[in-house]
Amino acid sequence: MRRAQAAMEYLITYGWAVLIMLVVVGVLFYLGIFNPRTISACTFQTTGFTCYAYKLASNNTVGATTESGLILDLGQATGHDIKILGINCTAVDTWTVIDMNATGYTGGNLSINNSILSSGSHKMMNGTSSNPGVIKCWKTDGTTIGTNDVLSYYKGKIYIHYMDTDTNFDHKVIGDISGKIE
Repeated sequence: MRRAQAAMEYLITYGWAVLIMLVVVGVLFYLGIFNPRTISACTFQTTGFTCYAYKLASNNTVGATTESGLILDLGQATGHDIKILGINCTAVDTWTVIDMNATGYTGGNLSINNSILSSGSHKMMNGTSSNPGVIKCWKTDGTTIGTNDVLSYYKGKIYIHYMDTDTNFDHKVIGDISGKIE
């Protein structure tokens, strides 16, 4: 009888502990602590580049048109002025220089081609702060984000092709972008 009583006390004691832990984990999930989809970030793997401000827009009015994509205010502090040659936003892991060619950009009103960005400053990569344009962001299925993607989560890469105006060397920078599409 004593062994049975000891076994029951053991099960009940640890059963309450397990039950309390399950309730705590359930509350944490409910509060979104373990939900990585709530993370919103824009970072670059190379020092000297920052996302001064950004937004994943599903319905941005530019003049008479409505466009969807990334609104990016890029900051740079590389110590040299740079000329932006191209930019790409994609959820696909592979990319080509052709994807980044601003002259051949066929989606949206991209106006960054040969845009000079002084060291220690920031600039809208497409449009102006009062009338921002978008940079198309490609999804893994080959389509771009659009009005149907409102409140969905996007995670991708930003590829920037630039030239150092002092040395005339061209460079490529990779950044990560994630967040909800507004």
